[in-house]
Order: sequence, then structure tokens, then C-alpha cells
Amino acid sequence: MEIIYLIIWIIFLFYLFLLSLKIKILILEKYIINCFYKRNNLIPSIYEITKNYFRKHDEIFSEIIKLKKINFLENKISSNIYKILYTQKLIHNELDFIFRVCEKHPKLNTNHKFLYIKDNLLENSNKIWKNLELYKKITNKFNKLIFIKNISIIWLFFPINKINNI
Repeated sequence: MEIIYLIIWIIFLFYLFLLSLKIKILILEKYIINCFYKRNNLIPSIYEITKNYFRKHDEIFSEIIKLKKINFLENKISSNIYKILYTQKLIHNELDFIFRVCEKHPKLNTNHKFLYIKDNLLENSNKIWKNLELYKKITNKFNKLIFIKNISIIWLFFPINKINNI
């Protein structure tokens, strides 16, 4: 009889651990999305600072403005992390392009406002990258535990599903 109680207790603790990992994943998703917001909120500043330095300013920023609008709509409609990550990857590529163009302009590279915004943006991007790596590790661990749950009899008691990897 004591063995049965021990097994039930272990199953309960396993479920609590899975639940805590799931909550941790959801909190991390929200934090990553907020880091993306902070980074994207710097785009108008970059736009305004670089306005006086480029002849084809609107052409350079046209794609990132479209992506920012898409991202704004995604955030209002649903917060599906995978859609947001895809759009953020496109925004990242456009920001990379903009900074490559800016690097070719010597006067812009001495502008203190631009350098401050650039450092801020790089700092946010670094936070995002670190948290995405942590997110991948936690989801992999979570999915392994879900696999263990699914091949055992525990799946009958606790309906927790697998999370897709990034």
C-alpha cells in the first residue's frame, strides 16, 4: 500500500514539475515578446535620426515600416510566438540592412544620438538572443518530459501537450 502512495506522490510531483515548466515557458514567451517591443520601438528613432543623411531615406525604410505594421497587427490579433518570431526575423534582417547602409556614412557614425540608439538596439537584440536560447533549452526539456509522460501510463491522468520548437 505504501508503494502505491509513493507512486501516486511521484506522479503528482512530476505533473507539478511539468506544470511549472509550462508556466516558465509562457512567462519567457511574454518576456521575449516584450524585448521585441522594446527593440522595435527604437525603429522610429533610427528613422528620424537618419532622415537628414540619406537621399533615398524612404526607400531604405519602406520594408521595415511595412514589417512594423504587420508586427503591430500580429500583437493585437494574437500573440502566437511563432508568427511573431517569423516577423521579427524579417525585421532583424531589415535592421541589419539599415545598419550596413548607415555604416557607410561617416557623418552618421559620429552622431551621438545614432550611436546611443544603435547600442541600445544591440543590447536589446543580445537579450532577445539569450532568452531565445533559454527558451529552446526549456522547451526541449519540457518536450522530453512530455515524451516520457506519453509512453507511460501518466498520460491518462494529465493532459499536457508538447510545445513546438523554434
